[in-house]
Amino acid sequence: MPIRRYLEDNAVFEPDAIKAMSEALEQVCTALQINGQIRDRETVASRIIDLARNGVTDAKTLSERVIAETRAMHAL
Repeated sequence: MPIRRYLEDNAVFEPDAIKAMSEALEQVCTALQINGQIRDRETVASRIIDLARNGVTDAKTLSERVIAETRAMHAL
């Protein structure tokens, strides 16, 4: 599912960035086994969008960062 539904109206990203963000969202949800959990998916999408706003627009980097952050939080 594309990340567009989680973007605010004022969020402007290039089409390639949106594609990478959507790919990262799917990769993270698959890796963390987030299937129908809407709230978890929204949280992941929000973090991906935050990273993209700060210049991280590579799908692999986005997904790796979010997965690593999530696993680190669960280890606490």
